[in-house]
Amino acid sequence: MSFRTRIALTAAGAVAIAVAVVSIAAWLASARSLRSEVDRDLEEAASELVTIPQGFLLGVINLEENLFFNEELFIEIRGRSRRNLFGPLPAGRFGGASGFAQVVDVEGNLISLGGDLRIPADYEYLPIGERVQAMAAGVETETFFETAEVSGETVRILTRQLMPGLALQVARPLDEVEASLRKLAVTLGVGSVAGVALAAVLGLVVAQLAIRPVAALTASAEHVAETRDLSHRIELQSSDELGRLGGSFNTMLEALESSEAARRQLVADASHELRTPLTSLKTNVEVLAGAGPLTESDRQALIGDVVEQLDELNLLVTDLIDAAREEEPIDLLVPLALDGLVIEAVERAERNHPRIEFQVTSTPCQMRGVPRRLSRAVGNLLDNAAKWSGDGNPVEVTVAACVVTVRDHGPGIGEADLPHVFDRFYRAVDARAMPGSGLGLAIVAQVAATHGGTVSARNHPDGGAEFSLSFSAGS
Repeated sequence: MSFRTRIALTAAGAVAIAVAVVSIAAWLASARSLRSEVDRDLEEAASELVTIPQGFLLGVINLEENLFFNEELFIEIRGRSRRNLFGPLPAGRFGGASGFAQVVDVEGNLISLGGDLRIPADYEYLPIGERVQAMAAGVETETFFETAEVSGETVRILTRQLMPGLALQVARPLDEVEASLRKLAVTLGVGSVAGVALAAVLGLVVAQLAIRPVAALTASAEHVAETRDLSHRIELQSSDELGRLGGSFNTMLEALESSEAARRQLVADASHELRTPLTSLKTNVEVLAGAGPLTESDRQALIGDVVEQLDELNLLVTDLIDAAREEEPIDLLVPLALDGLVIEAVERAERNHPRIEFQVTSTPCQMRGVPRRLSRAVGNLLDNAAKWSGDGNPVEVTVAACVVTVRDHGPGIGEADLPHVFDRFYRAVDARAMPGSGLGLAIVAQVAATHGGTVSARNHPDGGAEFSLSFSAGS
């Protein structure tokens, strides 16, 4: 299933849930409202029936037992039509639905108060339960409602006390209410289905528009994967989340392109730098292997050249390995004293350059780093200063606030060379005749970067070059 389809289905599902909840709530509210209206109509009908003079009721009741009949009361309320009050209620009353009323005594017997005092055999009664009898007896005092099936129809029944010993039941069929609710249910159902279908269609449209930047990003990623073209970029059309994603993708491509360019440059430069010592080494070995008799001095000179070339080759390979590092592993970082590490590096430099005087000024400084790598960086700065300072000139080394400053008293750095002194394999014109690979200062810059520090170079106002290697203090 495509991402666009999943978005459309998710939108349709969310709308379906919302529509279902709203439809059910609307149906329940409508059902409650309609039934409450029926209950109010039943209460009004019961209130009208209860207003008949009790003397008239007693007269009619006792008429069935031939006890007496109050003619004056009968004449007085003759206009009220007892048949309309007790028995079937007229159609059209209570909102258009016909109703029914009956009176029950404490024993559950139906009391006929219609025009015909004899109750027909097929007369359909409202259900008479214990609560109805309790209401007639006065045990049940609160008016109550119930729903029952009478002659296959659902009716709503109100029961209340008519007078001591008698309970009044007023009923109304719920066919109109149920018909209205069925119609409402059909309407809500059809509307819900139509709404969900419309939501699905709109979801597809919205998804198509929403994933267009994602499709472009996917196409770009596939293009880069197939062609290895790291120069490809995504055209940014917005600054929203997808736009930022595209920008991040472009940034990643730029980093990969830069890394790949650096890798290719490193390989090209390394192959070039390795070719010279290997060629010279091969020549000397061939001379030793194929030449005729050599004097001992010539042999020792050739062997010395081979050893020197092997040392240079070993140094170059070591520099290449260090230059190929990307970052320092976290587990190799340890607390160390930068001032002590610099003093040890100066002691080694003094042994390697016995004709150079190193003047050290230091204050304690604690930091976290890789001792071997930091020592290599400081050593490279010292070797570079010793190479350019010349015999008899001192090299000044200062350590303060985790900043290592190394100054020589040489000719300084040419203005054209100053921006490139930390580039890999870069060698000034004056340095090309000197030993070295052109990686020493590049390794210093790399060590500084991997330790969160910086390195800079400048020409000192009083002459010579000055290099500063700065780190953040901390244990």
